[in-house]
Amino acid sequence: MKKLILLIVVVLGVWLAVNYFQTGEITLFPKAVSAAEQQVRDLEKELNDVNAQIAQAGRAAGITGIDTTSDVSALMEKKEKIEKAIAAARKQLR
Repeated sequence: MKKLILLIVVVLGVWLAVNYFQTGEITLFPKAVSAAEQQVRDLEKELNDVNAQIAQAGRAAGITGIDTTSDVSALMEKKEKIEKAIAAARKQLR
């Protein structure tokens, strides 16, 4: 009986973890999202990744003294494109 309960708890935990990584929310049954909403979420995740890369380049430049201007300028251009894409995708949602 204990093994069955433990198995149920483990399966429930795995299910919640999978839902969290897919939707970003801890839910037992995630709500269905449209393709446009999913695109906005993906773009926002990509924007967060770019921001993290910019911060990492700044830290690397501070520690090592290496010039990262070209890397950061390329990331800033990518960030602007993503922000424009997010704005366009949000307009489609309305």
